Amino acid sequence: MNSLTVSVIGPYRSGKSTLVNKLQQRKGAEEDVSFFFFKYGGKNVTLIDTPGDMDNPTTLASVLTLSDAIIFCVSPENGINPQVGEQIIMASSIGIKQGLICITKADISTTADIEKLQNQLSAIIKGTSMENFEVMVVDINNDQSMADIRAKVSGFSYESENIQKPFKILIDHAFESKGMSIAVGTMPTGKIGIHSEGVIAPTPFTKEISINSIQINQEDVQSAEAGDRVGVAIKGVWPWDLPKGVEIRKSGSFKDINEGELTVDVSPLYKQEIKDDIKLNLILNWQNLVVTLSNVKSENNKVTAHFVADKNFCFDENDKMVLINKDLPIRFLRVVGKTSII
Repeated sequence: MNSLTVSVIGPYRSGKSTLVNKLQQRKGAEEDVSFFFFKYGGKNVTLIDTPGDMDNPTTLASVLTLSDAIIFCVSPENGINPQVGEQIIMASSIGIKQGLICITKADISTTADIEKLQNQLSAIIKGTSMENFEVMVVDINNDQSMADIRAKVSGFSYESENIQKPFKILIDHAFESKGMSIAVGTMPTGKIGIHSEGVIAPTPFTKEISINSIQINQEDVQSAEAGDRVGVAIKGVWPWDLPKGVEIRKSGSFKDINEGELTVDVSPLYKQEIKDDIKLNLILNWQNLVVTLSNVKSENNKVTAHFVADKNFCFDENDKMVLINKDLPIRFLRVVGKTSII
């Protein structure tokens, strides 16, 4: 269906939520993040509006690991601050390769302030995955400006090869309807149809299931594929068996573990020591777990270590992972780096 998941990120008071409200056609669920939708140029776009505060970077990390692209909002009012830098490093560490940088609040900013911010952005994104992102000056009160953003977002590439990969649904909430549980989430890979069989993961939520019906944007459909945000009806499972972070996956297509070996491509700007017994947050999709490292070995900006997690998690080779040191004060970079399970 040529669908994309695009996260809208930016620091507190960057104007990102106001921009999302101008772009969207329909609002979806709202919890710690909010989901919005629009259609343009034959593409279905799911927008995820992320928290603007700096208190807990793990939610933003989760959103980025499941996003195809980002809209990064920065305003001359706040300029470049530590949160801007941390979010750029986080997006780059996770490997976000498509996106748009929007300079917001242009209507209340001077030309000199906008030009200053443009120059600062060019310098700070150099060498990151955002280096070639287009920078747009945005007027939210101008309909043409909003149409231009929708057109550029819908022009982001759709990786059709993801349809051929095993399916997974990354659940962010669930509820009961007519005696069945409805699991709602994004679908980064694969294809499903009515009566498709799968398994809920990770342990201890494991259970084989069959999909009874599928909705996309509250419309009944016969199938869904990579990029879609779906609601699927499942019998024999209660909503409390489907908390945020639980996933529906194709049987035999993933690992379900709580201990193993990992590698980290440590951000050059992360200056804290990574040593035995350190506890860090491993983020992949909506899964957030605490890992304790041992047998830590460092060489240049690469770390290998044994880990034990506080709970099981499920993953496959297509999942993006990042380590976060969320307990550091906000004046320090809390993004440790891109992570892989060996």
